[in-house]
Amino acid sequence: MERFSPYTARTACTLCGSRDGTLIETRDRHGDPLAVTCCRGCGLAYVDPIPSADELARFYSERYRKEYKQATAPRLKHVYRAGRVALGRARVVGLLATPPARVLDCGAGGGEFSYLLSSRGYRLTGIEPNDGYREYAKAEYGVDLRAGTLDAARFEPGEFDLITLFHVLEHLPDPGAGLARLAGWLKPGGHLYVEVPNAVTRVSSPSNLYHRAHLYYFAPEPLAALAARAGLRAILLDGAPTLANTTAVFVKQAAPLAGAFASAHDAVVAANRARTLARYLTSGHTLASVAPRFWTRVQEGRVERAGGSGRTTLDRLFATEAPRLGA
Repeated sequence: MERFSPYTARTACTLCGSRDGTLIETRDRHGDPLAVTCCRGCGLAYVDPIPSADELARFYSERYRKEYKQATAPRLKHVYRAGRVALGRARVVGLLATPPARVLDCGAGGGEFSYLLSSRGYRLTGIEPNDGYREYAKAEYGVDLRAGTLDAARFEPGEFDLITLFHVLEHLPDPGAGLARLAGWLKPGGHLYVEVPNAVTRVSSPSNLYHRAHLYYFAPEPLAALAARAGLRAILLDGAPTLANTTAVFVKQAAPLAGAFASAHDAVVAANRARTLARYLTSGHTLASVAPRFWTRVQEGRVERAGGSGRTTLDRLFATEAPRLGA
């Protein structure tokens, strides 16, 4: 089938139950076949069919990091890069919860963000399904990371003041069920801090956007609707087309929130039609990012050449960059 043709999905939409969609992509970032549909009922974009839970568990435990990062454990440049991102996220965390708040870092990766919060007095637990990254983080930083997936995790109702979910929700076979599970672990009035790929972005490279590890792509409206069904009300929802990712902060309500929501189908399809490689390469956003990206690569090269451990790399980064960034 051709892109942007009507499409009947094998997997029904997890938000509205429809199988009617528009085919917005036929290839993944490596050029291999991959069907991505945008639901006509609500605008949720997803890979069709959704893999089974067992297939996903094996993939993330054994292969994901190696295929995505070409590494079984973080290299120092990955540690440095993730540490810089962690500092930016910590500024938001400071507005939502203060030490010694109980925090769950779901999808902790190499543990950089978990280490930063732990070092600031938060009582932190993390979940990371990838064996290599999780064991590296535990050995290097001494953080409390648990094995397994979100579905397999066990925590007490209302155990956490804050849960962070950075680039995890798009990997879940049923994101609505995942949000409901997380909401159950939050205290009343607790916060869920989320970042996901933006389905209406016009600044991401079309050749690097879709890959089989990402099962869902969220416009703000479907994301808010899924969260509302789980009893989570959005207090921040930023998914402008000028952003590669959608960022959201939700607060736990006493009960699920019902109500109609606008379909994002037309906006998602329009963004995909407009997203061409030529436009990406010549856009002001891409041109403006050349110098910062080059400088970042220079800094990462210096970190790699300097050597040392992940802990010393992060300690040095946090000591020098946190005051400058106000983090």
